[in-house]
Amino acid sequence: MGAIKEYIKSAIASIKENKGRSFLTMLGIIIGIAAVLAILVIGDGVKAMSREKLADMEVTTIDVELDNLKTDKFFTPDNMTEIERSLNSIYGVSPGGLHVHGLCKGYKGAYDVYLSGGSEALGKNVNNKILYGHYFSKDDVEMRNYVCVLSQSASKMLFGYESAVGETFEVTEEGNTKEFTVIGIREDTDEDTYYAKSEDFRTVLGDAPYTTIAEAYNLDVNASITSFTAYVDNDKKDIANLQMKPVVENVLGLRGEDVVKVTPARVDAASEGIINILTAVVALVAMIALVVGGIGVMNIMTVSVTERTREIGIRKSLGARTSYILIQFLAEASILTSIGGVVGIIVGLSIAKVVCTILKWSFIVNPVIVTAVVGVSMLTGLFFGINPARRAAKLNPIEALRSV
Repeated sequence: MGAIKEYIKSAIASIKENKGRSFLTMLGIIIGIAAVLAILVIGDGVKAMSREKLADMEVTTIDVELDNLKTDKFFTPDNMTEIERSLNSIYGVSPGGLHVHGLCKGYKGAYDVYLSGGSEALGKNVNNKILYGHYFSKDDVEMRNYVCVLSQSASKMLFGYESAVGETFEVTEEGNTKEFTVIGIREDTDEDTYYAKSEDFRTVLGDAPYTTIAEAYNLDVNASITSFTAYVDNDKKDIANLQMKPVVENVLGLRGEDVVKVTPARVDAASEGIINILTAVVALVAMIALVVGGIGVMNIMTVSVTERTREIGIRKSLGARTSYILIQFLAEASILTSIGGVVGIIVGLSIAKVVCTILKWSFIVNPVIVTAVVGVSMLTGLFFGINPARRAAKLNPIEALRSV
């Protein structure tokens, strides 16, 4: 045991004697470890922040769709009403697929217009924050009133100002022109801003009762709807997910036919999946950097063996065992990578802390990740140090002494 300690001390002394070389050897390890740890910590922070924000949201959604290849049935207004009554965990449902894409005139010229048809449940959409007026009601849907809700950008394009509640405009699709009254202005989304600023196809976006869209543009409301979105209390989404498919199958008489597809449109699952993918990709790149750093360790250790051939020959001629020579060189590789790992952890956590502070994200340090990173660092040193260490340990002492 005493001899092993001496060889470890010798390894430390060798590292100190070649500070510049040792630093360059550790640099690759430091960069790799810092990058891996920073990305993983930042990724955990983003996911935690996303969960916190989504936990504050009152409403989430569930998307329901029929497989048109397996059935010729559609969702009718009566079907959707019955589904709403059967599920007390939801606020309501809004059909998909009914819309009008035509032309309209604004105060500065003509624009494309896209009105999405929906029910009053659309007002529960987290993106539909009403700034002026109100969303259309159940009565508007049932009475097929020619009303709509526009985005901020759409209101500016059509009328030159945001609070255009009470204004009217005409929408023309294939020669069919209808007049709509603006009853509400909602906050812009990224999509609204994009289409409003597009040079090639500036488009007015808004929502209108689906029954009005169907009547105005000669669509059969009983043979047009193959999907809908249900708006659910966030606290009741789990039970709604379980109940939705059997309820829809019972209402449409499709029990056991496997034609109803239910997709919980949970932003938390989608965003976390994207974050996980990005984290994995960047972490993979960082791991490559770590491997490159390990190869640097191997190269430097190989050079060290060549430079210290005479020293190794003398030690072996004085009785040093092959195992002790192996231990010394492995110790050097492990010490280099361990120090690099510790410095990398400090640098990585510092980077993550700065980024999370600037962007106001949660700063979460998982001890398991830190331990794993330290373990990877040491294993990298051992793995890439084995070959040079074995080469040094197997040197013939006589040949080693002759070579210098």
